[in-house]
Amino acid sequence: MGRTVVITGASCGIGLATAREFARRGDNVVLVARGAERLAEAARQCERVARDRDDTALVYGESPVLAVPGDVTDAARMREVVARAADRFGRVDVWVNNAGTSLWGPFEDIPADADRRLIEIDLIGAMNGAHAVIPHFQAHGGTGVLINVVSIAGRIPTAWTTGYSAAKAGLAGFTDALRAELGIRSKIAVCGVYPAFVDTPTPINSGNYTGRTLRPVPPVVAPERVATVIAGLADRPCRATRVGALNAASALYALAPGTVGRLAARGGRRYFLHAGDHAEHTPGGLFDSRPGPAASRGDWGQPGRTVARAAVGVLTAAAMIRWLTR
Repeated sequence: MGRTVVITGASCGIGLATAREFARRGDNVVLVARGAERLAEAARQCERVARDRDDTALVYGESPVLAVPGDVTDAARMREVVARAADRFGRVDVWVNNAGTSLWGPFEDIPADADRRLIEIDLIGAMNGAHAVIPHFQAHGGTGVLINVVSIAGRIPTAWTTGYSAAKAGLAGFTDALRAELGIRSKIAVCGVYPAFVDTPTPINSGNYTGRTLRPVPPVVAPERVATVIAGLADRPCRATRVGALNAASALYALAPGTVGRLAARGGRRYFLHAGDHAEHTPGGLFDSRPGPAASRGDWGQPGRTVARAAVGVLTAAAMIRWLTR
């Protein structure tokens, strides 16, 4: 048997792609998500992957896959996840804090309770996972790998999604601080993954107060690509891994943050608030699990690639000119 890997937010998107990738590699996988029905289907998909890899993976009814319904904002439930994983497989070797969603719109149009809930899921949820698994790692020789799925918004503050930027910047800071702290008293590795826009079922799960359908900024990353990066970190942990070409803008932001921020906000206002089809305001899956398939991809972000690439080029050129003239 391989390692035991716990993945939160594992019923769709990056989480499901990651669970399937670890199952393909022969590891035990523990899937955690709120919606029990979709989670069960995700677990069946992982079992099929394990069976295709090795027909003996399900001998004597012992599946290498365990599904545990749970909300990451419930700290006690996360501790129960650790206990159930250890009872089934002996110990937890890798924990992936992936559960999260996003929230879009002008700051004043987004209800305060929606912003609060977003931070509870995206930041406090990851801290709850760490609180649950780190004592377990310490009790098993002070080893283990904790992987936090952050976001490009954790490095580049993004207008029209202020609460999400706050949550992800907080998660980036938490990841770096925890790594430094554990690094001087254990062999526990703490890794951060920073994807750009990813083709997941985001439009179903994200809060949307833009008045328009949600559209990503291309080029959009495949969730399987992020999953491969996460699985690789379990083998060879490193401090931070960026996934997606848009992360190159972080250097530009560091060079001229004021200029880049304003230019991106102006472009984002047109792209997110004044283009695309009309849509009703919705909190998405912030307060409850939304119905939908157990799918890693959402066919998100296919239109508008050429326009978006041109916009990125214009933004880069304008920022460079502004910086040079100053």
